[in-house]
Amino acid sequence: MLISLSDFISRTTPTGAALFLRWEGYHVFSIPRRELTHGGDRLRFFGVGGKRRSPDESWTDCALRESAEEIGAVVSAIHSAEQTYFLSAEGDVITVRLLESGLRPRLILEKRAHSSYGSLASSPQTYYLLAFDASLRAKPQPSSEIAALLYLSDEHLLQMQTGDRPTLGHLLSTGAKIDLQPGIRLSPDVVCVPHGTAAFLTHQGARGWGLAVEG
Repeated sequence: MLISLSDFISRTTPTGAALFLRWEGYHVFSIPRRELTHGGDRLRFFGVGGKRRSPDESWTDCALRESAEEIGAVVSAIHSAEQTYFLSAEGDVITVRLLESGLRPRLILEKRAHSSYGSLASSPQTYYLLAFDASLRAKPQPSSEIAALLYLSDEHLLQMQTGDRPTLGHLLSTGAKIDLQPGIRLSPDVVCVPHGTAAFLTHQGARGWGLAVEG
């Protein structure tokens, strides 16, 4: 399917960018501090990234800025994906070709249902996230806004494809790793729930889609 981003993203459409990252064989995910306040017995984890500051900020510039703010200036390069997927708000995934030139995102994520907190909490607007493959030059470090970085293997993502929601304790006992900010404590009994690009990756292996570039 051939599409143009301008067909559904205008200058007033809320958009953001994220990165698919790997470090030493693990996928890298972030747990923002806000999740510790609102998550209850569920702990959502995300890909690294965030909203564009303005329509004039490119998606790749946004991804680099957000990643530097969240994990330090450790991204060495952003890469064009071999294939771009569109994940609709209804959960349908289709392969697309973009008319725009430049680096190709691996994922265009459409979101209409927003959480009860955050900048889009009361907004009826659809949000679009463009996610790119990237590589790392050094190990990420969680910033002050990030409570922890969670490192999961391909096997952990495969486990979640069936709909299982493992606890943090189970993940860590089966080889996952976590880097916590000083003073942060997480219960091993919280259920880990992939969100955004992390949710996309939990389905990726079963469909034979490519994995992120190793740093």
